[in-house]
Amino acid sequence: MKLAVLRNSLSGQRAAQMIFGGVVGLALAGAVVLLAGRDYPVASLRLDLLGAALALWTAGWLVGPALFGGGDETLRPEHFSLQAMSPRALTVGLAAASFIGVAPAVTMVALAGLVVVATGLGATVVAVVAAILQLVLTVIASRLVTAALGQVMRSRTGAALAALVSATVLAALHSGWVLSPLAGTALDTGFPSVAATWVRALPSGWGLTAVEAAAHGDWPLVATALAGLAALGAACLYGWAVLIQRRLTTRRASGRPARATADRWVRGPVTAVAARELRTYARDLQRFHFLCFALAYALVFCLLPLAAGSTVFLPWTGLLFAVWIAAISANLYGDDGTELWGKIMIPGAIRHDVRGRQLGWFLVAAPPTVVLTVGLVVASGHHEAWPWLAALIPAVLGGGAGTTALVSVLRPVPLGDPHRRGGNLLDNGTDFAQVLLMLILTAASAAPAFLAVLQGPIWAGPVVGVAGGATMAWLLGRIAAARLQSTAPDLLLRFRSGTQPARRRPTIAPAKHPGPPYRPQPDPGLRRLGLDLAPAGRRAYVIASLTLCWVPLVAQGAVPAIMLATGEINRSWFVALHLPDSLQWPTVIVMIIIGLVLLATGLGIGLHYLARSRRSVA
Repeated sequence: MKLAVLRNSLSGQRAAQMIFGGVVGLALAGAVVLLAGRDYPVASLRLDLLGAALALWTAGWLVGPALFGGGDETLRPEHFSLQAMSPRALTVGLAAASFIGVAPAVTMVALAGLVVVATGLGATVVAVVAAILQLVLTVIASRLVTAALGQVMRSRTGAALAALVSATVLAALHSGWVLSPLAGTALDTGFPSVAATWVRALPSGWGLTAVEAAAHGDWPLVATALAGLAALGAACLYGWAVLIQRRLTTRRASGRPARATADRWVRGPVTAVAARELRTYARDLQRFHFLCFALAYALVFCLLPLAAGSTVFLPWTGLLFAVWIAAISANLYGDDGTELWGKIMIPGAIRHDVRGRQLGWFLVAAPPTVVLTVGLVVASGHHEAWPWLAALIPAVLGGGAGTTALVSVLRPVPLGDPHRRGGNLLDNGTDFAQVLLMLILTAASAAPAFLAVLQGPIWAGPVVGVAGGATMAWLLGRIAAARLQSTAPDLLLRFRSGTQPARRRPTIAPAKHPGPPYRPQPDPGLRRLGLDLAPAGRRAYVIASLTLCWVPLVAQGAVPAIMLATGEINRSWFVALHLPDSLQWPTVIVMIIIGLVLLATGLGIGLHYLARSRRSVA
C-alpha cells in the first residue's frame, strides 16, 4: 500500500524534494563511511568519531519530526480504523511500512560504517547483525518519539518542552562552529575518557560496542549488546502500539477552556484585535509553541559559545529572538482559517484587523527582546554594543511587524480551522520557504540602521532605526491591508478548499472535440513561488540565490562586522577575519553587497514571474 501511494504521489515538487533529500542524505552517509575508513593519530579515535556520528544520526531521527513536522505519515493509523485489526497487528504493519523509503535506505548506508571498522570474519558478521538491529531500533524509536510528542504536545507544557528540544537541536547545529577549537583538540589527542564512554553507552553506540567486543573475543559482551538492541527495539514497538491505540480511541481538545477576561486598555477596534492576539498567543498551542521555540533558540544559540569561553553573542540574544519570532509568525491568516469571512462582511474591518495584528505581534515580541537585551548586556559587560542595539532593535521590531502582516497576506499556508484541528501540533506542517523568506526580509529591514551606525555619527543609528522601523511597519501594513481587501474572497476559498483558485477566460472548443482542451497544470509548489513560467535556469538561480544569500550577507558579512565593531573576534570560518587588518572591513562590505545582490536579484526575478503567473490565470 505504501509503495502504491509513493508511486502515485511522486511528481513535481514532492519528487524533487525526495530526490534532493536522498542526494544530501547519501552524501552525509558517505561521509560517515569515509570517517570510519580513515586512519587517525590516535588508534581509538576512529571508533570514537564513528560512535559520535551515529549518535548524531540517531538524534536526527528522533528530533527530526519535531523540527520538520510529523515524520513519515504516508500511512496513518486512522486509515485502518474501520478494519478488524488489533493494535498490535496494525503496529507491526505500520512498522514494516516504515522501512520503505529513502531515509531508511540512506541510514543503512551510514550504518555500513560498522562493517568498515570491523576486523576479522566474526566481527564482520556481528557488524552486519548490529547494523540491521540498529536500523530497526532507530526507525521504530523515531516513530515512538513522534507518537509520544503528538500526545505530549496537546498541552502547553508539552508544547513548550517540544519547542525546547527542537530549538536546542537547531541552535546547536547553527552555532556549533564556535566549538571548533575544542573539536580540533579532540582530533589531536582523542576523545576524553568520559566522552568516549558516553558514545558507547548510548543505545546508538551499542552496535559499535558489539563490534569492538567481537574484535577482542569478548562474546558475552557481544551477546549483551545485540540482545539490548533487540529488546529496546521490541520495547519501542510495544510503546508505539499503546500510543496508536490511544490515538484511535481518544481525542482531547487542544489547549484549555477559555475563561472570560476583561481588557481595560481596549479603546477601539485596533486595540480589540491586539487583545485578541495576545490571548491567542497564550491559549493557542501552535502560537505558544512558536513563541517558546523562538525564545529557546535565541538563548541556546547565544549561550552555547560560553562553552568555548566566549561571551560575544550574549548582547544579541534579544535581537535574535525578535528575528525568529517574526520568521515563524508570518501565517497569521492561515492559522485562523475560514474566520476570514468575518472581516469580509464588516466594512473597514480588514484595515483594523491588520493594524491590530501588527500591534499584537509588537506587544508579544518587544518586551522579551528588551528584557533579554538589557539583562544580558549588563551581565556580559559588553556595553560597547549599545549603539548597535539601539539602532537594530527598533528597526527589526518595526520591520517584523510589517513583514509578518505582508507575508501573511501574500504567502499564507492554509491550515484547518482551529476548532477542527487535533491537539497534535506535528500534524500542522511548517512552510520552511516562508520561514526563510521572513528571516531574510526581517534581517534586511535593519540594513539602513546598520549602515547608519557603521558610517554616521553615534546618534544616527538609533534615529534611523526608529524611523526606519516605524516606516516599515506603517507602509507594509498599509500594503498588506490593501492586498487583503482585494484578494480576501480568493484567500477564503483557498482556506476552505486548500487549493489556489484559478480564474481562466472561457475558451471555445472545436466542434469535433467537445469540452475544453486539456491543459497540463503546473506544479502547485512552483505556482505558489511564482516560478511555474520561469525557464529552468532562472528557476534554479532564484532558489539557489534565496537559499544561499544568507551566507555572505549574515555569516560572512554581518557577524564579522559585529565582531570587528565590538572587538570580540573569533576568527573561526570568517574569511574577512583571516585577512590583514586593512582588508577586513572592505571584505565584510563586499560580502554584504554580494548577499544583498543575491537577495535582490532572486526576489526580483521571483516576483517578476509571480506577476506573470498571476496574469496568465487572470
